[in-house]
Amino acid sequence: MTTKEKILSKALEMFNDRGIEYVGLRELAAILDMRVSNITYYFPTKDDLVNQLSLDLNKLNSELVIANEHITVLTFLEMLNSVFANHVKYRCLLLSFVHLMEQNKAISARYQKTGKDRNSVMKSNIKALTKSGYLKIKDEKDIDFLTSTLSLIIRFWISEAAVSHSRMGVQEQISHYLSMIMKLMSTYATPKAKKELEMFEEKIYGF
Repeated sequence: MTTKEKILSKALEMFNDRGIEYVGLRELAAILDMRVSNITYYFPTKDDLVNQLSLDLNKLNSELVIANEHITVLTFLEMLNSVFANHVKYRCLLLSFVHLMEQNKAISARYQKTGKDRNSVMKSNIKALTKSGYLKIKDEKDIDFLTSTLSLIIRFWISEAAVSHSRMGVQEQISHYLSMIMKLMSTYATPKAKKELEMFEEKIYGF
């Protein structure tokens, strides 16, 4: 690993364990056995360091969350499962979301565009699922409702899990929120969609 990669890796570990707000660059430098100046050479401020972690998460999810006219219910849910795994890896960012929106200008500015892009992709995939006969949605308002509700769960599940389901294991938490999404989608599911919902449920619960 390069020095920059070591800094990012250890920072992510410490932020996940203690919370972004409670770890300073001096503490990070001490754990890494280096001077603060070694960190600030790559990241002039803590905000710059946190912003890079946010960019890393954004890149990982952007590689997963793509519009696909041939998407199936199964591949849609598998995509979300992978996104949730990324969220766990970078959970400090989601747990400190409100703080970061208020304090980190770079993250706050980028979030507006990222949110719009993610919603656009989500809506496109829901329309593709409808067109290919997986979902029965005739009203544009229902497409908007499903898009916004799914986006809400995806963006904030990890914060809600930390409050309401802290005794669950990580995979159990992921399965719980994926089940919520499946129940929401089942309202609009056709028979072939229900078959894939059952297949995915068997996969996450190991039935």
